[in-house]
Amino acid sequence: MQDKKRALLISSLILLPFTFSLLQITTLTLGPKWGYITGFIGYWIYCLLTAWFMSGSDRNYFRGMWDQQREIKYAKWIGFAAFIPALGVFFVSFLPNVARLTISTGILLLVMAVLNGSIEEFYWRGLYLLEYRDNARIGFFLSTLLFGAWHFSVWSARGMVYKDGMLALIGGAYVMGLLWAWVARAQGNIRAVVSAHVLVNLFAFTSLFLDNGF
Repeated sequence: MQDKKRALLISSLILLPFTFSLLQITTLTLGPKWGYITGFIGYWIYCLLTAWFMSGSDRNYFRGMWDQQREIKYAKWIGFAAFIPALGVFFVSFLPNVARLTISTGILLLVMAVLNGSIEEFYWRGLYLLEYRDNARIGFFLSTLLFGAWHFSVWSARGMVYKDGMLALIGGAYVMGLLWAWVARAQGNIRAVVSAHVLVNLFAFTSLFLDNGF
């Protein structure tokens, strides 16, 4: 058990310089558009390989992050709280830009949003929920700190333009990370936060992709 806990922490610490270097290399060699996508694919593979290593290829290992439900008052309302950021991003990033979407960009957006939202919650909330369910200092605070820090790799991708600035990207990641970590730990599973994260990514990637010529 302790080996898995250490493996998750070490993996998360290595992930930060790995993704930074990866996105630097891919955007430099492939250009901003395809380098950005390729960098994310590498990030997703890293997260999934870590999960597979920790599970020992036992699928039942992951059931705890999805099937369990804490019997607490207002559990359903806590789940709704996970969607609050999606409402804000919908009006700020999605609604003003949706008319500019093409079919190809819309398909890319949907695929990126589903994959990234699901895999990130699986890694940053799900695995930490399994391994550090009773340790808020690591399972809640440290995991959120590292989740927000990894977005510096995204911000540093060569050629990508973030019109709202670094504070909106990284600060927003910290705020949403804290909210989603609280919801996941309060409910005992990642069902609500996965759906919320997918929606936020779908809305946020809309303006980002259009501003960068995707």
